[in-house]
Amino acid sequence: MQLTRRGFQTGAGAAMTGGTQLAATEMSKLTGAAGRREFLKGAAMIGAAMAAKCGMAMQSGEQKAWDKYNAMKIPRPEGLLEGEPVLQVPAPDSMGVAFAVTALANGFAELADNPGMEKPVRFMAEGMPLAGIDDRVLRVRMTGLRPGTRYWYRVGAAKLEHPVGYWTKPSETVWGSVHSFVTPGVRAPSHFAMMCDTHAAFAQMARITKLYRKIGVPLVVWNGDVPNSLMNTKDDLVRNYLVPPENDGYAADTPIVLNRGNHDFRGVAANRLGEVMMTRLPGERKTRDAALDRNFAFRMGDVALIGLDTGEDKPDCHPANGGFSRFTQYRQAQTEWLKDQFLRPEIAKAPYVVAFVHIPIVELWPGANPGTILEDYATWQKECADMWGPVLTANGVQLVLAGHIHRYRHDAATAERSWAEITGGGRGGGTYQTLVECKVEGGELLVRVHNVDKGEIAGEHRFKPRAVGA
Repeated sequence: MQLTRRGFQTGAGAAMTGGTQLAATEMSKLTGAAGRREFLKGAAMIGAAMAAKCGMAMQSGEQKAWDKYNAMKIPRPEGLLEGEPVLQVPAPDSMGVAFAVTALANGFAELADNPGMEKPVRFMAEGMPLAGIDDRVLRVRMTGLRPGTRYWYRVGAAKLEHPVGYWTKPSETVWGSVHSFVTPGVRAPSHFAMMCDTHAAFAQMARITKLYRKIGVPLVVWNGDVPNSLMNTKDDLVRNYLVPPENDGYAADTPIVLNRGNHDFRGVAANRLGEVMMTRLPGERKTRDAALDRNFAFRMGDVALIGLDTGEDKPDCHPANGGFSRFTQYRQAQTEWLKDQFLRPEIAKAPYVVAFVHIPIVELWPGANPGTILEDYATWQKECADMWGPVLTANGVQLVLAGHIHRYRHDAATAERSWAEITGGGRGGGTYQTLVECKVEGGELLVRVHNVDKGEIAGEHRFKPRAVGA
């Protein structure tokens, strides 16, 4: 893979990652006002030549269809973009973005390494051989990026009409505002945050999203339980994840990493979550781990972030699951995946490692429900603790961040367990919502737990670097 102009990568690795990107060498000919004019002029000439050539062989019925196609004028589709885009599935060399639309449309993202959006590279909606057009959500993957680098982007959509049968005609592209983001990587800021258990409490969530934008957090892990009830339609997914009321723009400049909680698995639309919140690229995992399309492991500066999915809060044999859940098997598969992450040099050499789980993996009190019994629901996840805990300790992980119990709690490391666990607060039950901010300062990892409801710091914790090999 080679680096080309000012920070974009091209080659087979970039071209085959799931998004569709014009090669930089070709794009350079098409950028700038003059280049665009030449491109459009050339396209028009080619189109006219093709039409003339095809027209020679057209039957009268075909010519009438062609005339009808050309005669149809699609007015500029006002209101096509619904809300701001949501950055997601960040990786050192790629960034996903999804956005809601109000009609059948094709989607795009333009990316530049400057705020003036000079010489942008255009990416098309995911999908091959057909782009992922949709009447509700468009998803674009920006690939071939440099780690730890700031980029500027905007999204756009073209409404699609069918003037003749299946012949598709796009409208003028409607573009949104320009936003920016920083890709993860070893040279990225050692700074991120966790929010959890927002449960469709949109006013409370708005206080969290306003806070992390104010303090300039470059990445947020949304650590589970986004909805509060069943998700039965795609619109339910859109409302909870993409355009939550009172939170427009919450992830337009701050990439979100979704780590599911038990509520994210509920409802007939739960299996369609990937239509709204994108999954990781296949190249990020082995074939063996194909089903683990939301587990993540990457660096934010000196910190390695690892995402583990605890799944439902009831055992697979629980009647509520209807016999279709496979969470024990899913957790076992993640154990093997987890072991492999510490064989990657960038993870093995990270001074700090923070793992994310939704359901805690530390027993909170004697008699706490471990998620293996039929009564009530889990307050901690014993299966995950037994499978993942030894791996985390063997590799000197310092911190696990969790949610689920809706209250801030700190359980310090022990002689048998290298890692502390901090749970974040959630809505309801007389507790307060939290934003858990992590930042490397003064040679230590500082964790600040913000009480978002009161606008104060509920607690601070410091972690020293772990011993790593050369």
